[in-house]
Amino acid sequence: MKKFAIEIKWGIRYTFCYLAWAILEKSLGIYGENMSFYMLSSLLFYLFAALIYTLALKEKKTHYFNGSMDWKQGCATGLYMTIVIALLMPLTQASLHELIAPEFFENMIKASKDKTSAATYFNLKSYIIQSIFFALSIGMVISAIVAYFVQTKKTK
Repeated sequence: MKKFAIEIKWGIRYTFCYLAWAILEKSLGIYGENMSFYMLSSLLFYLFAALIYTLALKEKKTHYFNGSMDWKQGCATGLYMTIVIALLMPLTQASLHELIAPEFFENMIKASKDKTSAATYFNLKSYIIQSIFFALSIGMVISAIVAYFVQTKKTK
């Protein structure tokens, strides 16, 4: 477990940042009267997510790989962190939609043109499944990009 301590720590930090972002979105009315900004707000979070991954990979490079990390090691670190995040997503989504913004699904359905298909898409079970797969896919993309920039550059 010590081998993955940094990934677990940053996966948990990511989760708390995700929930803090949701609280910010709620306070800005994004789950209500400003719902038209929901997609933009969600996309902006992934810039912040890239920062979290960068800090995690830099810490792993410094404290585990003694300052020398190649791209594969960076990707593996990002993958393990992504797995932690994906495992925490059901609890994260339940917290978000049950405690922080219980009105979210109702408002999204109201804002949709096709209420029937929206009801099957905008519900807790669907969002938990979507968030797991999205966390895995976007996490790997962010990991690969960040690993490229954090890797130890080879000198000729």
